[in-house]
Amino acid sequence: MRLAPRPAATLATAALSVLAALALAGTPAQAADGRKDAWHLDALELTELHKISQGEGITVAVVDTGVDARHPDLKNNVLPGVDLYDERSKGHQDRQGHGTAMASLIAGHGHGPGGREGVLGVAPKAKLLPVTVQGAKGKAIIAPDALAAGIDWAVDHGADVINVSLGSSTDVDLDRAVKRAYQKNVIVVAAVGNKQDAIIGSPANHPGALAVTGTDRNGRPSRIAAIPAEETDLAAPGDDLFAALPDGRYTMSTGSSGSAALVSGAVALVKSKYPNLSSYDLFKRMVETTRDAGKPGKDLDYGYGQLDLRQALTGEPDGRGSRSQAAQEPEVDPTLARARAENSGTSNKAVEWVLSLAVVVVFLGLVATVVLLVRRRLRRRTAASSKEVRTPVAGPAGSETPYPPAPGEPYRPVPGAHPGRPGVPPSGPAGGQPTHSADPTGDAGWRRPGT
Repeated sequence: MRLAPRPAATLATAALSVLAALALAGTPAQAADGRKDAWHLDALELTELHKISQGEGITVAVVDTGVDARHPDLKNNVLPGVDLYDERSKGHQDRQGHGTAMASLIAGHGHGPGGREGVLGVAPKAKLLPVTVQGAKGKAIIAPDALAAGIDWAVDHGADVINVSLGSSTDVDLDRAVKRAYQKNVIVVAAVGNKQDAIIGSPANHPGALAVTGTDRNGRPSRIAAIPAEETDLAAPGDDLFAALPDGRYTMSTGSSGSAALVSGAVALVKSKYPNLSSYDLFKRMVETTRDAGKPGKDLDYGYGQLDLRQALTGEPDGRGSRSQAAQEPEVDPTLARARAENSGTSNKAVEWVLSLAVVVVFLGLVATVVLLVRRRLRRRTAASSKEVRTPVAGPAGSETPYPPAPGEPYRPVPGAHPGRPGVPPSGPAGGQPTHSADPTGDAGWRRPGT
């Protein structure tokens, strides 16, 4: 649930999905040198805050391209997951490297003496649940119903937090999956996308998801990992993040993907310390403990503000989210406000009289309507008894109507017929429901787990 309403984004190509936050084309990095340049560790004060929480007992699902479970920085942290394209891999095969990078930022534990080399994630003692939603060809398009199935699977298999550093088109199945996760106290953390995407996809545009944008080393909106948007809830480091790649490799990654991963790790730390928080309270804690940045209050560049992990773990929500609506109301002149207060008693009495009169009018109107309907029904029965009884006829596309339409009236659908999926263009055969074999990625058709 959003703490303040926001409009949903609409994608021009609603039948397709885009990998909104894939930016791993950074420079190769060495394990030791990369750790020294992992500036976000200091920005988030992780060395000190790991004394409070390291994500113990929390499972973070990584809905992405898979996770290399053999990477030395992730070994023993990766649970058996699912691959919607290859059930044999259990999500442990990463076809692009994106999922492994996100997993390392969330829960990498490093390697070597004292774990001082490699990637240190925000929640190194959390478990990772890989959910692969991208096919073998690795194209940057993801079916929204596949993404929805991945979120559903994660919820049903023990995820406490779900990281989605991907973007998709707005879709009723995907919206339902995010809402279902929220209702089961599982927070979906989503990347808003990068500059070149220019539009916010789903699930970041869903009110039940925590939408994250990226900042640079100076705390300013990233030139790459950010899109000014009303959907944004908070900001986190997104530029030059030291991350793992499959086969023991490393990279410097830039993108809101990494920002979302860091926030997923932060949510894991908070949830580990406060295990009984509801989705609403957890959401509220994450956004209302941020450091306000940019314009005062919620803005397009930072949302409610920059992630303040110390405050999220040790402070209290300040109520700014619940005040955001009031802050948008125009200011009232003090003299006018006093006059309104003085006249409130008289105004209330006037309102009571008006409401009473309205109730009487509505009641009389209902009585008149009932009488009119009864008279019409009696007239129709009389007329029908003197005419030939007509049989139903077929409407458009062969759908039967329960009665012939009157002249000039459109055909009426059969009562109980499926009205279709509002807002989603037909994507299945002959405009029917989508089929999983018709995969827009060009990969082999994905399969819903358990089918």
